[in-house]
Amino acid sequence: MALASHHEMAGTPTKANVARDVLLAHSPLTAIMVNAILVFITFLLSLPALALPATRGWLRAHGWLVVACAIFTLVLGLDIWFTTLKTRANLSTIFDEQSAQVKSLLQQRFNCCGYLDSVTFQQDFICPSVAAAAQKQGCVGNFSNYANGFLDLIFTAFFGFVALDVILLLNTAMVLKDRQETERYRHIDEKNGFGGL
Repeated sequence: MALASHHEMAGTPTKANVARDVLLAHSPLTAIMVNAILVFITFLLSLPALALPATRGWLRAHGWLVVACAIFTLVLGLDIWFTTLKTRANLSTIFDEQSAQVKSLLQQRFNCCGYLDSVTFQQDFICPSVAAAAQKQGCVGNFSNYANGFLDLIFTAFFGFVALDVILLLNTAMVLKDRQETERYRHIDEKNGFGGL
């Protein structure tokens, strides 16, 4: 997702993607890419843990990496969630930082003039004059509603991944316990002269 977002943000902004690109530009995309790499490494470490059923070391390492992934993903989700708690204030700064073209596209996207009101509008065909702009509301309501919905989806997905990590960690612990008991019974059988079964 983060790589595709970087690629899409590098393109020319359009009315359809400008709001998403503005929000993603202020999201922790680099940290999200690092998290994705950590998840992939965790997956790769699970392969020898599954292929070598007699060993527990790979499985333990996999379990610790799952814990690291869960914590990292939780921190990312919490960061985005805390951002949504002050969306209107954050979006005001973000809106002011945008170029005239991006402000115009945001006004077209949300059919509004300016951020808080029509005093700071960008002149375009939606807001051709001060009189026309005064008849439209500011972008704060529509833009913040869009941002909240978009960011809510992202941090909820992160929290969902944390839940999956917890389930995976519990399954890893069960397999570790099963392998420990199997090894214990194998040692008991060897001690009693039955050999490894």
